[in-house]
Amino acid sequence: MIEKSNKGGANPADRGTTDAIGSQLKRYYKSVEQEPIPDQLLDLLEKLDQAERSGGKNGAN
Repeated sequence: MIEKSNKGGANPADRGTTDAIGSQLKRYYKSVEQEPIPDQLLDLLEKLDQAERSGGKNGAN
């Protein structure tokens, strides 16, 4: 039977890898947050807002 050397925790090497991946993901998502929103998506959001303000009369109920 193989025993874990670190009960209830991850291997220190795995922990370092996990931390590195987490840091890279945070940097990636931060860069995505800073990207401009495409005009087509802004137009769609505006149409949805207008439909909500009109009470869903345009089929967007």
